[in-house]
Amino acid sequence: MRSPLKSETYEIFLEEFIQLRADAGLSQRDLADKLGIGQDIVSRCEAGRRRIDVLELQQWAFACGSSLFDFAKKLDERIQRNRNPDGSTRGWKSH
Repeated sequence: MRSPLKSETYEIFLEEFIQLRADAGLSQRDLADKLGIGQDIVSRCEAGRRRIDVLELQQWAFACGSSLFDFAKKLDERIQRNRNPDGSTRGWKSH
């Protein structure tokens, strides 16, 4: 069983997270400077070695010229396309 940090769904999140910055034309350093944090933090988040909370995500989306809502909508669409035929989401353990 994969750890939650290595689930397919989390991998989709990371891909969309990285794409958010790339679409804004920002390097990791550029984003870090806009947020007032170190580039190493951006790198660790994008590599999945550090989780980001929803409030940080909102700030990062804004720094990239987007919004939390737009990011979440795009992420949800990707996750929906990644569903199994039975409706379960790959990478998430149902309870």
